[in-house]
Amino acid sequence: MTTVMEDWTQKLLKAVVLMMAAYHFYVALTGMPEPMVVRPIHIAFVLFLGFLKYRGGKKQTRIPWYDWLFAIAGVSSAVYILFEYQRIVWRLPFFDPLTVGDWIFGILTIALVLELTRRTVGKTLVGIVVFLIIYTLYGKYFPGLLRHPGIPAKNLLEHLFLTTNGLYGSLASLSLAEIFMFIFFGALIQEAGGSEFFTRVAIALTGKARGGPAKAAVLGSALFGCISGSGTANVFATGSVTIPLMKKTGFNPEFAGAVEAVASSLGQLIPPVMGAAAFLIAEFSRRPYMEVAAAAAVPAILYVFAVYLAVHFQAEKAGIGIYQTDEEEPGIWETFRDYGHILLPVIVLVVLLAQRRTAYYSSTMATLSVILVSYLRPTTRMNWAKLSEAVETAIWRVITIASTLLSAGVAVAALQTTGTPYRLTAVIVQLAQGNMFGVLLLVAMTVIVLGMGLPVTGAFLIASVFGASALMEFGIDPFVTYMFIFMYGILAPITPPVCLSSFAAASIAETSFIRTGIRGFILGIPAYIIPFMVAYNPTLLNIFGSGFWFGIQSFITAIIGIIALVSATEGWMNGQLNLFQRAVLFIIAFGLLWPGTASDIIGLAGVALVFYSQRIRQRSAAI
Repeated sequence: MTTVMEDWTQKLLKAVVLMMAAYHFYVALTGMPEPMVVRPIHIAFVLFLGFLKYRGGKKQTRIPWYDWLFAIAGVSSAVYILFEYQRIVWRLPFFDPLTVGDWIFGILTIALVLELTRRTVGKTLVGIVVFLIIYTLYGKYFPGLLRHPGIPAKNLLEHLFLTTNGLYGSLASLSLAEIFMFIFFGALIQEAGGSEFFTRVAIALTGKARGGPAKAAVLGSALFGCISGSGTANVFATGSVTIPLMKKTGFNPEFAGAVEAVASSLGQLIPPVMGAAAFLIAEFSRRPYMEVAAAAAVPAILYVFAVYLAVHFQAEKAGIGIYQTDEEEPGIWETFRDYGHILLPVIVLVVLLAQRRTAYYSSTMATLSVILVSYLRPTTRMNWAKLSEAVETAIWRVITIASTLLSAGVAVAALQTTGTPYRLTAVIVQLAQGNMFGVLLLVAMTVIVLGMGLPVTGAFLIASVFGASALMEFGIDPFVTYMFIFMYGILAPITPPVCLSSFAAASIAETSFIRTGIRGFILGIPAYIIPFMVAYNPTLLNIFGSGFWFGIQSFITAIIGIIALVSATEGWMNGQLNLFQRAVLFIIAFGLLWPGTASDIIGLAGVALVFYSQRIRQRSAAI
C-alpha cells in the first residue's frame, strides 16, 4: 500500500511539474495576463510543488499530512485572489476595510512563503524577514535612528498581500517571466549535452598546456556558468570531472577544489545567462538585460584570466607538466561535430537581445529553439525522457529561487514603508566620513556578510535597499552601483568561513573544507578588487563608451594589473618572487587597476622592472 501511494505521489508531482511548465510557456507565447492573476497562480505552483518536494521532516520518506495541507493551502490562496479579483483591484488601498478572508489568506500566504524559504535556503533569510515585519509594526519601541512611528497591521497586510508592491510585486514578475525562462534555457541545454560540450571544449583547448586539467576546470566552469547561472551547480556539474583530473595531474586536493569553487562561482558573471541577480540589476537600473550582459563581459574576462593565470603559475611552481592520458581525448573538431550545434540557441538568444527584444521574449524563443536544434544530432536529441528530466530540473531550481525572491520581496516592501533605508544610508555615509572608498568597503563587507547566510539574490536585494543609495550619494551611476553589489554577492560563496562553493568542491576533492576555503579566498583575491576597479573606472563596463583608445588603454592596463596582482599573491612571475618583489607588485597592481595615465605608466614600468630582474636572475643561475 505504501509503495502504491508513493508511486501515485510521484506521478502527481510530475504531472503538476509539467502543468506548471505548460502554463508558463502558454503565458509567454500568448501574452502576460493581469498581475493579480498570473502572479498568484505562479506562487500557487511554487507553494504546492515546494511543500511536496521539500518535506518538513528531515527523514521523511513519505509526504506528511501537514505538507499536503500546506500545499493545498498555497493553492487556495490563489483561488481566493482570483475569486475576489474584481473587489481587490477596484478597492481603495488603506481606506477600504479588510475582510476576514483578506486577513486569513494574507497571513497564511506570507507564512507559507516563509516556511518554504526556510526549507529551501535556510533560516537566515526567514529570520531577517520576520525581524523586519516586527520592526515595521513596532518601530516606536526601537532606539535611536531605528525608531519610527510603526505601521498598522492592516496597512502592512494590504501592502504585502493586496497590492503589487509586496508578495505580488516586481520580484514575483521576474520569477515567473525572465528568471523562469532563463533557468529553463540552461536546463534544456545542459540536458541536451551542453555540460559535456563545454567540458570537452575546455579539455581540448588546454590538453597540450602545462597543468591542463586545472585550466580546463577554469574554462569549463566559466563556459558552463554562462548557461547555468548557479555557482554550486557548476561545482557539481564540472567538478566531478575536473577535480579528479587535477589531482591526477599533480595538483594538491585543496588547490584543485579551490580552482573549481572559484571558477564556478565567478561563472555567474559570464554572459548571456549569468546569475539570477543580474535580472534584478536590469529591473532596478531600468536598463535592457542585454546591457547588463554586455557590461559584465570585461569583468568576467578579467576574473577568468586571473584564475587561469594563477593556475598557470601554480603549475610552474610545482613543476607540473602536460597531462598524459591513456585514451585519446576527443579533439575540437570531434567535439563541435557532435555538440557544436548546441551553441545555435545561445546565438539566437544573443541576436534577439542585440535587436533590443525583451529578455523574456528572447529567452522564450531561445529555449524553444533548444528542443528543435537538439534533433540535428543523435548525441543531443531530446527524447521524452530527456525533456521530462530537463523540465523537472528547471522547475526545482525555479522553486528555490522563487521562494528566495518572494521572501526578499516581503522584506524589502516592509522595510520601505518605514523610511529606515534612508536613515541607514546616512549612517553608512557618516561612518565612511565622506570617503568614497570607505563607503564602497562598507557596502562590500555588508554584501559579503549577508551572502554568507543568503543566496546571491537575497543578499543583493537586502544590500541594495540601503547600500545602493549610499553609493549613489557619491555620484556613482545606479547601473554601476548595482553591478558592484552583484559582483560582491557572487563572491560570498568563496569567502571564509562560510564558503559553500568551496565546501562543495572540497567534498568532491575529499580534502579539508577549511584549507580549501582559505586557498579559494587567496585564489580569488583579484575578484575582490575588480568591483572597486569598476566603481572608480566605469569604462570597464563599456570599454568603447568613452572612446576606442581610452577603452583599449583601460582594458590593457587592467590585464597587466591582474598579472601583477596574481604574481604577488602566488609568489611567481617567470620564477620565484621574494617578499620585496611581491610587495612591490602588489602596490603596482593597485596603480594599474585604478584609472590614470600617470599611474599606468609607473605601473607598467614597475612590472617590466620586476620581470627583467627575474630574467637576469635566471640567466645568472644558468651560468
